[in-house]
Amino acid sequence: MMQKECHITVIPIEEQRQPFAMQSLLDCIAIREQVFIVEQQVPIAIEQDGKDNESGHVLLWIQGLPVGTLRFRETAEGVKLERIAVLKPYRGRHLGKLLIREGLRAVRMSGSTAPIYLHAQQHAASFYAPLGFVETGEHTTEAGIPHVTMRIPPEAEDRLIDSDPHSLMPCGSQ
Repeated sequence: MMQKECHITVIPIEEQRQPFAMQSLLDCIAIREQVFIVEQQVPIAIEQDGKDNESGHVLLWIQGLPVGTLRFRETAEGVKLERIAVLKPYRGRHLGKLLIREGLRAVRMSGSTAPIYLHAQQHAASFYAPLGFVETGEHTTEAGIPHVTMRIPPEAEDRLIDSDPHSLMPCGSQ
């Protein structure tokens, strides 16, 4: 039986305790561990901040393997996209764009109408800008890494959500 080239799993906040979701959540955490703790040397206490149970998650699969993830949660400022990570062998294939699109869709499918923002690592701000995210001017340091706050205006969000996912990342190409 041939497996799909790629697919997305969304783990809504209210379904995290379901058996299917628990394994997917562990897959999300494993990807984040590899990217943030191993590669970027983020302390485990910062990466594993105890907010997974109050968050929704998106998990990207390629040929049956979990390769990318993001987390989203409500904050006082809106809905924050965070913990956006793609495993090293899968970078450079536009998977991050697909993750962001699906993260935006998941937020809106959850019923939230709040503004969406993220704290981009400074070196990655140029990745988010073409997707429609705009720097707010707020700069922070998280785990010793410079970050900039970015928001996505509603019209840019709509454009990205309505875009063809295959234009972001053709699942059949390697």
